[in-house]
Amino acid sequence: MPKLSEGSRQRRREVIAAAAMRCFARQGFASTSMADIISEAGSSAGSVYSHFSSKAELLRFAASAALSDVVATLSDELPSERTPASVLAHLLRSRRDRVHAQTLLQIWAEGPRDGELEEIARDSVNELRALVRTALLPWCQVPARARARPPDAAADDLSDAVVTAVHGYLVRVSIDRDLDRDLVARRLIAVFEKF
Repeated sequence: MPKLSEGSRQRRREVIAAAAMRCFARQGFASTSMADIISEAGSSAGSVYSHFSSKAELLRFAASAALSDVVATLSDELPSERTPASVLAHLLRSRRDRVHAQTLLQIWAEGPRDGELEEIARDSVNELRALVRTALLPWCQVPARARARPPDAAADDLSDAVVTAVHGYLVRVSIDRDLDRDLVARRLIAVFEKF
């Protein structure tokens, strides 16, 4: 059998990881077996195990990809007017999918039991926070705002608030099947428009 190119190998790992994340979102990490993932991926056991040695390794890879996606959202197509409300709106627009929110919640729930996964989650949150801070720093440096609060301190505070609001929104989307996501997003954004 010919060896896979590195690009093909990476794409196959991503397909398997996406199947695993669908299983984790639907059944939870503890209740998902490798057989469930193999079936969901439409692969053989040998194919899946040639890419991942365990369910934990698979979760770490999938978590890294899912959390990188959250960070990439902020890097892509940021609004030209970067206010706390516009940055939050941009992040919330891309996080409306309930399955994706449930998947992220599964990752965060497993973090305390898996030091490597916890590190992946922490690093992605720190990276997201740094991107939000960088996006908002020019807004904080406007002279009228800078007189009220030092720009660096204001950007730190706002980046924590925006990231925490996104986390809270994802929890609500995950656990409340009847949630009016648009209404909750509008309410959160309205609060940030007061800054």
